[in-house]
Amino acid sequence: MLFPSRISRRGIVKAGIAGAAGAVFGNTPAQAVNMRPKGQFETRKVIYLGGDMWHNGYGQEYDLRATYERTDWSIIFSQDARFVTPELISDADLVIITRWGAPIPAGWTPDPLVESRPQSDGYPSDEFIDALTDNVKNRGMGFMALHCTIASYPTPKFMELMGIECVMHGPVQTVHLHHFNQNHPVTAGIEDFDLSLDENFGVKFINKDAVPLYETTGEQDKRHDIAGWSLEQGKGRIVGLAAGHNRFAWIHPVYRQLHWRAAHWAMKEEIPAWTQPVQKN
Repeated sequence: MLFPSRISRRGIVKAGIAGAAGAVFGNTPAQAVNMRPKGQFETRKVIYLGGDMWHNGYGQEYDLRATYERTDWSIIFSQDARFVTPELISDADLVIITRWGAPIPAGWTPDPLVESRPQSDGYPSDEFIDALTDNVKNRGMGFMALHCTIASYPTPKFMELMGIECVMHGPVQTVHLHHFNQNHPVTAGIEDFDLSLDENFGVKFINKDAVPLYETTGEQDKRHDIAGWSLEQGKGRIVGLAAGHNRFAWIHPVYRQLHWRAAHWAMKEEIPAWTQPVQKN
């Protein structure tokens, strides 16, 4: 099913996927949301899926939009995996996810006031992971796995795509980021810095081609991990950045620069110089 002609593609992007879906489908949010194929001169299309009871999806959207404000990308945000269909993924140049691999209550309902929500949006379904994998490996789509996305161990196919095993975090603490890979475009020139009140997630590589980007050490638990990596899978590129439990990471000027560089690298674009966005926090 395609959107009626009275609703333009640009209008969908501006209004947000949830609002557009509500306008078209009324009380049927699980209906597929499709986008027409890209034209030759259209801008990059980025899909973001994030937000849950532990992580502020509104803040993630607000801050990433500011981080990428100097691009001309069309960026669509959703907190409900029912809208991130295989059809939508097939039209994207980059998918960014901040979700751990377990069912959570759906993040969107069509009504302004609700007494309950559906208990699961179905993430991460086999259909979702198959579409993500196919578009990365065979079409060359970029993929960014942020923060808790690495905790998708209930879904081995997803972990295989990311090329890692998850090392679960300890307490919320100050996390020291260090040993940045000076030979990789995402991290070259980045110097050590701290993130306050974050989770010290780590990864172990199960794919021999995974490349470490940086390491972390927790101030409280003293645990030392690899927490950033890149991986080329088939025609596509993957970047994982494990910090971001609290908003301090999303607005930190250096971590924002990592988000900026990672997105461009994953889409095989030249990485423009970073400029801190003007944002009212």
